[in-house]
Amino acid sequence: MTDRLPPRTGLLLALLSAVLPALASPARPAELRIGMAAPATTADPHFHADAANFALHRHVFEALLRWTPDGQLRPMLAQGWAALPGGDGWAVRLDPAARFADGTPVTADDVAASLRRAMTIPNSPARYTPFLLGLRRVEVAGPGLLHLHTTGPGPLLPNGLTTLLVVPERIAATASPADFNSGAAALGSGPYRLRQYRPGEGALLERNPDWWQARRPASPLPLPEWERVSLRTLPQDGARVAALLAGDVELIEAVPLRDAPRLARTPGLRMARQDGTRVMYLLLNPSASAGAGGGDGAQVHPQAHPLAHPLADARVRRALSLALDRGALAARVMDGAAEPAGQILPPDRPAADPTLRPEAQDRAMARRLLEEAGWGQGLALTLTGTANRFPNDEALLQAVAQMWQQAGIAAQVEPLPAALFFPRLAGGQFTTALFGWLTGPGEPNAVLGAVLGTRDPARSLGSLNGTGYSNPRLDGLITTALATGDTARRLAMWQEAARLVVRDEVALIPLLHLASLWAMRQEIRYAPRGDSLTQAMDAYTARP
Repeated sequence: MTDRLPPRTGLLLALLSAVLPALASPARPAELRIGMAAPATTADPHFHADAANFALHRHVFEALLRWTPDGQLRPMLAQGWAALPGGDGWAVRLDPAARFADGTPVTADDVAASLRRAMTIPNSPARYTPFLLGLRRVEVAGPGLLHLHTTGPGPLLPNGLTTLLVVPERIAATASPADFNSGAAALGSGPYRLRQYRPGEGALLERNPDWWQARRPASPLPLPEWERVSLRTLPQDGARVAALLAGDVELIEAVPLRDAPRLARTPGLRMARQDGTRVMYLLLNPSASAGAGGGDGAQVHPQAHPLAHPLADARVRRALSLALDRGALAARVMDGAAEPAGQILPPDRPAADPTLRPEAQDRAMARRLLEEAGWGQGLALTLTGTANRFPNDEALLQAVAQMWQQAGIAAQVEPLPAALFFPRLAGGQFTTALFGWLTGPGEPNAVLGAVLGTRDPARSLGSLNGTGYSNPRLDGLITTALATGDTARRLAMWQEAARLVVRDEVALIPLLHLASLWAMRQEIRYAPRGDSLTQAMDAYTARP
C-alpha cells in the first residue's frame, strides 16, 4: 500500500520546497551601483593618466602585470618577465591563453602598439610616460615575446607596466579618444565590457562571461560576482551620501569625512578604510607671470622689486611651509582621516627617508624669513586647487589660506572644476596649487619624474612640471636610480632626492597623507586596495 498525502498538503510541501532554498541562499543582486567621487575624463585607456580614469579603465582593459591588494607584483597578460641577458631591459612573455573580449588572442604586436600609442598620443593632459621612464625601444622578438630595451637595467619598468593597458593593434593604430568614448573602440581583455560611457555622468559595464582569466584552472582572479556595474559620477559629497542612504547605490567611494562617523553608526551600512594611499601637496611656481605680489595686491615685476617673483626665494618657500599646522589640517579639516606629511611617500615605505618629519608650525620664523627676503610688509598669492576632486579639497584650500594669513601671507583661493584645473596645472598657469598623487605600491620615480623633473620629452621627464622647476642634481638622481639594479643603493638615491626637493629647496610642500574611505550597504563587502582605486572586482556580497 502506498501512502498518499492529501492534495492540499502536497501542494504546501511543494511550495515550501521551492521557497526554503531561496530563504537559505537569497538571490544575489545582478547589478552593483557605485557612487564615484570624480568623473572619468575619457574611456580611452591611453589618453589621460588620472586616478578616476584608472578606476574605469581597469574594468575593461588589462595590463601586462598587476599589483595585488597587498602590494605584490604578479602576472596579468604576461606569463612571466626576466631581465635581458645584456642587462639593458626586460623580456616579457605573454600568456598564450590571454584573449580579448571578442575571442582574439592578445599578441606581442598588440602590446607594442599600445605602448607606442600611450607614449605618443597627441594632446594628452597627462601621458603615461612617467610610469615608463627609461624605456627606449620596444621590440617584438617572437610570437608572444617582447623585448623592452631600457637605459641600463631598468629595474622599475615592471612596476610601470602595471599602468599600461593593452588594446588590439588595429585599434591602437587608428582609434581616437572619441572612438573609445562612443564604445566603438573599447575592446579590452578585462572582466567587463563597456556598454556606455557618458562624460561627467559615468559608465555602464557588462560582465564578460568568457573572461579568459576566470577560465584558467585555479585562477587567482575569479569571474566577478556582478553581471552589471553602474559607475555613477556623484561629485557632490551630499549627493553620494544621500544616494547610499536612499538605496540608489550600494557602494560609495571618498566618503565625506564629516559624515563618516554617522555612516559608521547607521544600521544597515558598513565602512572600509585604507590608510596612506594619497599625498596632498602644494606646488610653488616662481615662473608664473601673475598671481603673486606685495601686500597691497600689486603684481610682481622686476622693476618693482629686486626679485622677479617672491617664490624664487627659498626663504619665502620655507615660510609658506612653516606657516602651516599640518596636525590641525589632519585632525580638523580631514576629520582624522589623514596624517601630517613630511615627504611624498608615507613613512612606512622602503624608499621614504626616515629623517624627514612633518615640519612643525612656526609662524614667528615664517615672518622672520619673509622679512629677510624683503616681503615683511606682506605678500599676496593666489592658491589654486580643485573643487570636489579630492576629499575636502576646497576646505583644505581655505584652511591653508587662513594659516598663511595668520603669518602675514594673503592668499586668494581659486577652486576650479577638474576639467579647468588640469590644463592650467600642466601649463603652469598658477602661482601656488594644491594637488594630490596616489602613492600606491612601488617607488617615487613616477611622481618625481613627472612633477619635478626638468621638462625633457626625449627622456619622458617633466610631463606634469608646471612650475618650471629644474635641478640637474634631481634629474641625475632620477636617471641613475632608474638604471640601478641594487635595491639598497636605489632606495638611498630616492631618499637623497626627497631631502633635496623637500628640505633643501622646498620645491614642493608636502601636507597630508590621506586615507581612503568607502561606505556600503550591509550586505556588501569591499576589499580596499593599496592604490585606493574603486573596482567592482573587489566588491562582493556577504556570505552566510
